[in-house]
Amino acid sequence: MLISCTGQVQYQSGISKFSNQDYLGANVEFSEALLKDKRNDEIYFARAAARSLAGYYSLAIADMNKAISLNDSRPDYFYFRGYFKAQLAYHKSAINDYSKCISMAPWYVEIYRQRAESFIALGDLTEACLDLQEAIAAGDTSARSLQTKYCVINPKP
Repeated sequence: MLISCTGQVQYQSGISKFSNQDYLGANVEFSEALLKDKRNDEIYFARAAARSLAGYYSLAIADMNKAISLNDSRPDYFYFRGYFKAQLAYHKSAINDYSKCISMAPWYVEIYRQRAESFIALGDLTEACLDLQEAIAAGDTSARSLQTKYCVINPKP
C-alpha cells in the first residue's frame, strides 16, 4: 500500500529516525503520519516495530491489531504480533499468532523456533520438540541448542 501524500513526509522521517535507532522519535513521526492516514496498515506496522524496540510491547500489540484489522493477508504481521506477545509472556496467544503465520507462510524458518520457545515456556515439550525438528529441517541452526536441551532424540538404528 502506498503512503498518502499527506502522511508521506512524517512516514519518511519516521523511517529515517528508526534507521538511526531513534525509536521514540520514530514513534512520534509515525503517529503524526497516522493522524493523516489512519487506514494505512504499513504505518501501524512501522510504529509497532518502533514501539517494540523502545520496549513498549503492549502498544506494539495494539498497533499490530490495527494493522491486521486493515490487512489480514500479511503473515509477517501475525509473526511480529506473536513475538511481541511472547515478550510479555502471553504464550498461548503468541502460539495462535505463530500458527496463523505458519498456515500462511510455512517457509518462515524462524517461526517454528519462536513457536517452540512459547511451547517450552508453557511446558509443552512435545509440541516444542516437533517445532524444533521443523526448524532444524528448514535450516534454523539456532534451534539445535534448544533441541539438545529440551528434546530426547532417539538415535537411528
